[in-house]
Amino acid sequence: MTPLLSKRGLRFASVLLILALNGCVTTSLPDASTAPKLPQDSIGWNLQGKAAVTLSDNRGGTVNLEWSRLEATRDHIRLTGPLGAGAFEVFREGEQLFWIDEGVQQPLDLLPLNDEAQTIMATLPLKFVGTWLMGYPDSPAGWEVEITQWQVIEGWQVPRKIEAYRDDISVRLVVLSWEFEAAHQ
Repeated sequence: MTPLLSKRGLRFASVLLILALNGCVTTSLPDASTAPKLPQDSIGWNLQGKAAVTLSDNRGGTVNLEWSRLEATRDHIRLTGPLGAGAFEVFREGEQLFWIDEGVQQPLDLLPLNDEAQTIMATLPLKFVGTWLMGYPDSPAGWEVEITQWQVIEGWQVPRKIEAYRDDISVRLVVLSWEFEAAHQ
């Protein structure tokens, strides 16, 4: 009498069964809807991500983004192109936005950028983007902001993907990592 399965066939069937059963098991990811939202007055956070900006005439581009909320009225924003090219830093203190040139604060409109980047910087409401990144889509008139995907980091519900639109510009933000200072959690 011949066995129905050889030892080799039996091993193969066992491996298939194990793989099939593992396919039925799902790992439990934190449910963002049940985690508390990061408080709007949180400080001491830092995030890294990417931003894609498109103007109505299809000009635009993508940048790597680092954003730190140092104090309630102070942000440090670092934008870099692919492979770190074209890095520059913008600072927010209260309602003022500026960059540093040889130790001197300069208004954003003096930032040495090409016309396309200058248009984007002038149009993008940087004073509001920090609150968008925290999950509060407050926006100036004309802007529509939607948090399209949430994530749970260190127990907080924070945005993973954000889309913002205005007649002449669209912005897509993807947050890749968050860091929170323990003293401010």
